[in-house]
Amino acid sequence: MTTFVLCAVYVLISVPWGLLRRAMQSKYDAVVIGAGPAGSSAAFEIASAGYSVLMLEKHKRPGSPLCCAEAVSKPTMGQYLKPEPEWISTYVHKIKLVSPGGAEGKIYHPDAGYVLDRKVFDNALAERAVRAGAELECEAIGLGVFERDGLYEAIDILRPDGSIVRVEARIFIAADGVESKIARLAGIDNLIDESDVESLLQYRVEGISLDPEMLEFYVGNEIAPRGYIWVFPKSQSSANVGLGISTALEKGELTASYLDRFMERRFGKDFNIIERHCGLVPRYQGEGAFRKGNLLVVGDAARAIDSLSGAGILNAIISGIYAGRASSKYLENGALGEKELDLLYPGEFLKLKGNELKMYSRLRNVYNKLSDAEFDDIIEYVGTYFGDRPVKSLNAINFLTNMITKRPKLIRLVKHLV
Repeated sequence: MTTFVLCAVYVLISVPWGLLRRAMQSKYDAVVIGAGPAGSSAAFEIASAGYSVLMLEKHKRPGSPLCCAEAVSKPTMGQYLKPEPEWISTYVHKIKLVSPGGAEGKIYHPDAGYVLDRKVFDNALAERAVRAGAELECEAIGLGVFERDGLYEAIDILRPDGSIVRVEARIFIAADGVESKIARLAGIDNLIDESDVESLLQYRVEGISLDPEMLEFYVGNEIAPRGYIWVFPKSQSSANVGLGISTALEKGELTASYLDRFMERRFGKDFNIIERHCGLVPRYQGEGAFRKGNLLVVGDAARAIDSLSGAGILNAIISGIYAGRASSKYLENGALGEKELDLLYPGEFLKLKGNELKMYSRLRNVYNKLSDAEFDDIIEYVGTYFGDRPVKSLNAINFLTNMITKRPKLIRLVKHLV
């Protein structure tokens, strides 16, 4: 008996309590498919409003594996979450842009952002949802949702023991990432042309030396055609080093060859690659990807992504928050119709972020047309424009207007914004 008690105590103190499997019910108010930042944020909102939530995660735990550079804006994140020190690998105060010809444009932006530890961060957000009352089932896969009279009412779930269970709910949230099987099976057209997708490859590198407060970006049509390479420090001696490259241009040469050449040029041969991750980043596709009936789609699954940089963590969190709040309103008011739900989600989210997402998609058109000479010209201008002065905020429209005024030959690129 004593041995049993000691073992039980050991399990409780050594395993994150929110990840312990509970008996799955047959009915919930809401089911959230995916326990990344978007899904966990939605589940937290719904559970905090007093409704029952089942959150499914296909991996053994939230936050692993992933392909993500892990950087976020401090001001934006601070509007929605108070960051805990254990979530943060490094604090970002500087940004360096390097052109094909070697020109550098540096921006000193005190408290610009963080490079997160996503494994810790994602798990913490899932735990927060569990503490609010959500149930988390790991290694569980949503196989598809079932519709009746225009509303989804159930989902089949493959559990880790191989059993399939059917769970009923009043509202569903697809937060299952860029592939979003749930949204696709529900009839949302989330297939995109290869010209609107970037292939990603990222190495986690150790044994190097770099400034832990500086993000580095490298551009050029030889180094990363219609893409860029990033170096995001995790410490003074480790970093996420990755490449995003247009899938449509990846003909005859593997993405890895571009990144491997850069690694040797930037760090020599004395480094250790301890992790390799690959993935895809789609371009923003518009409001049609966000909802079908009482199935709400959030984060990467909804293509709520900055099409220029590929950033998606904060948009995932924000879309999850708005979807969760809309779900709570829907559950509170059983007579809430299609139009009213649409005004809440994606309506409220797009009111906040829609124009920004459209703008970045248009800027991507400009970016894809840049020659190496134009990259050189722009980055030289960045260095001149910012100089050594600290920057607290950046108005993109003012910056672009000033740049085109000073570099009139770049005016031809404006037509690609339309």
